[in-house]
Amino acid sequence: MTIYLIVTAPPAEVATLRPLHLIARSSPPPSSGLSSDLSSTVPTVDPAANLPQTFDLQSHRFGRGEWTEESALGLVEFQKLDVTTLEFDIVISADGVPVVWHDPVIQADKCTDTSPVGGDDPDFPYVGDLVRDLTWAQLQTLNCNLPLPGHPDAVHPETNQLLQLRDVFELTRDDDAVHYNIETKIEGEDRERSATPEQFVDAILPVIEEYGVSGRTMIQSFDWRSLPLVRAQAPEIPLVLLWDESTWFEGSPWIGEVDHAAVDGDIIAAARQLDVQVLSPGYAQPYGANAGDADYHPVATPEFIAAAHANGLMVVPWTINDESTMREQIEAGVDGIITDYPSRLAAVLDELGIGY
Repeated sequence: MTIYLIVTAPPAEVATLRPLHLIARSSPPPSSGLSSDLSSTVPTVDPAANLPQTFDLQSHRFGRGEWTEESALGLVEFQKLDVTTLEFDIVISADGVPVVWHDPVIQADKCTDTSPVGGDDPDFPYVGDLVRDLTWAQLQTLNCNLPLPGHPDAVHPETNQLLQLRDVFELTRDDDAVHYNIETKIEGEDRERSATPEQFVDAILPVIEEYGVSGRTMIQSFDWRSLPLVRAQAPEIPLVLLWDESTWFEGSPWIGEVDHAAVDGDIIAAARQLDVQVLSPGYAQPYGANAGDADYHPVATPEFIAAAHANGLMVVPWTINDESTMREQIEAGVDGIITDYPSRLAAVLDELGIGY
């Protein structure tokens, strides 16, 4: 695979890209676990080979700063930008459908009820209910097109029905270059509010297989219990480790079999234990501070990125919307950025001469 790093160039020159595989590693990648007798005869799968080979411009929730989040409109407009990756969430309905939606609950600030299924449904109204308690037919009656206060310039259609995973693949069927970054939106702290990790994986992987897109799909999660399940069933799919200071700590309910104390709080050691390919941190602590602010402390520092690369890991922080912070993180050497404003990041990358 070829992963690219930004190498600082003189001001008069355009930043250049250097393939990661040419950079010396300070330590080898994790062992495949194959014995020496089998390694020459049993084919191995390298999920890292299925990652984007350019800078990874990821459109968060299809670009919710520009269009209704996780909407068909966002899908259509995203493709016009010709950016790298669609980032989106999956929750599971009562009848096992992988629904493209971020929240465990149908929120009143995003959706309105229209009419009950069959004209007389005792469960109606649906707004305020858990997605896991509603069927796909019930979810399809909702109109989820309300503007978000944090993104006042986003464009919203008159009607926006929720999508399911196969809709995403259908609407992007003609774009064989697009990548997908699918988050299993599991409620790690309040587990009764969402399906189990097993239910998520069993609902998502068959649709990926049906559409033949495993070579362009990543799966990410804050709830790390789902990641080994994907690895066992789909070894070709790259895994993405999501975290921030609210999920990565000793005794955290989010981190599955990883022992925070045993790895001494080292997120790279945790990533190697889980055999993930991408580290995806909340970009700063505190989250929301931007480059130039007195309290801006990026997680993806040049030193952190160098250590990740030395262990064969890419670094793609979330969710960066400020242009100065985009530039700072690109200069630091990140392999991609997740943003609500893909047009803004695309303009920065175009100016710097960086492909995506």
